[in-house]
Amino acid sequence: MSKHDKKPNNDESSRMWASASFVGVLIIIGVPLWWKTTEVFRVSLPYDKINSFDSDSHYISTELIILANDAPTADAIANHIRNSLHSDVIEINITKQILPDKLRETLDAVAEEQEAVEEIGGIFDLKKHNAFYVVQRNPLFQDVWIGGERLAFFRDGKAANNLMEALRKWIYEPSVLHGARSETADTARQVRFPAGNGYHVVLSVVNPKPQKLKVEFDAAEAVENYIGSFVDELKELHNITIKSQWLYLLDFDFQPKKTADTTKVGYHYAIRHERLHLLLTKLEERAATHVSELPTINLALYVTQCDMAPAFIYDTRDLKVESLTQAFMSPKWGGVVLGSPTLEECGDGTYRPRVAPIMGTFLAQLRKLIGITDKAPIRGGYLEVLRSVSPRRWEVDALLRLRTLEQVTSAERSLKSLAKLLGEISNIVINEDVGASINTAVENIQQARDWMAAGRLLDAYRASQRAFLAADTAFMDPSLLALLYFPDDQKYAIYIPLFLPIMFPVILSLKNLVLWFRGKTPKDKTE
Repeated sequence: MSKHDKKPNNDESSRMWASASFVGVLIIIGVPLWWKTTEVFRVSLPYDKINSFDSDSHYISTELIILANDAPTADAIANHIRNSLHSDVIEINITKQILPDKLRETLDAVAEEQEAVEEIGGIFDLKKHNAFYVVQRNPLFQDVWIGGERLAFFRDGKAANNLMEALRKWIYEPSVLHGARSETADTARQVRFPAGNGYHVVLSVVNPKPQKLKVEFDAAEAVENYIGSFVDELKELHNITIKSQWLYLLDFDFQPKKTADTTKVGYHYAIRHERLHLLLTKLEERAATHVSELPTINLALYVTQCDMAPAFIYDTRDLKVESLTQAFMSPKWGGVVLGSPTLEECGDGTYRPRVAPIMGTFLAQLRKLIGITDKAPIRGGYLEVLRSVSPRRWEVDALLRLRTLEQVTSAERSLKSLAKLLGEISNIVINEDVGASINTAVENIQQARDWMAAGRLLDAYRASQRAFLAADTAFMDPSLLALLYFPDDQKYAIYIPLFLPIMFPVILSLKNLVLWFRGKTPKDKTE
């Protein structure tokens, strides 16, 4: 072979090796690098645990202690409760004890139930969460008596039916607990505020025309004495902040209708119920309650003017609401009390609201908005009226059970929804922070379920709250939307014009590379 023949072969070999090197770099380094830099980042998530969540299997254990005068009565009460109070959402662990003779004699001797409660409290721990005592006390005027402590008195074995009804409708409320873990909202759930870290309670005193009517009402003191004392008892549940404010020149046309009646005045002004929701809209515009990241519970005292005094609300049946205070409530918003001055106060030019009934009405509304339900009367049962603004201790336990189930269920549904979205939408990013929140939620859900089954109510509630907040943080994280509006077709529309010009010569040179590696020489081009 001559020197003239060898040089073209060397040039051809160099050209082919250069092409092969270019193709190798593009395929071995370029394509994987492009694939890695354009993939959606997702941390590892516990999908198996999330998909195994079953909200319908949640239940809470609670302790019921029966203290009776004799063993047959204790057995009869315990068996009746076991056989009649069936629920898959609450498990009642019953223990039975016989009252000591000295304590039984004392309970039969004292005249007042409160004295009997103090005697029981001196021996047994009535402050323990998630424990309720059922104590026999013969001198009762009714079958069952329940006060503010975690205790109920019953008269004898014949009171078993009424006692069971009191436990079912007042103490444990399994139907309300079922609503907490269900997707269908019951009446109580439609009214109360959703679960959260806390609430911001704002009392607004609205005087539309201060130039015509002066209002003497210490809102700050009323909030502190009534609302403050109430929320102090709920500090284990929620972080609740309170404030008061005055609003002026917020006039609203109630379109009242002057109606004759049999009172000393001889008339009153009727306010139709369909006008009330419009007042809420007006209040929402001016209330300026969005001063906290916490949900706001609005309580408003709206002072009606003297040209429509006295004023009364008419309900949906067009009947006058006969009540000491004229008030209404809006679910998941708050409540309003209409302060109507008397004719004497209108003549004097100064309205002095009666603090006790007004704040009592606000407390009744606040109880429902927080999640404490009204207790319907039962035959043979007596529920002692509240002696203070504080909730009953067993109502706090019921609220803890309700919120625990609600928060665990909500956390599980948020995580399952997020997992479903990740499977359906491939370009949702899950960064390290979101992944940590999801893992925290999963761990605390499992902890809460274990403590619920063990009856450790406070621990279960705290774990459920951590799970709820972590799941909500993950689900609402704005980083999930980073690539949501950058689908794959747009990605290809951007990258194909960039890589296509480079790929053409690579693809065309592949045939020559294959022939060259096989030892064949590509055909020369003919002129």
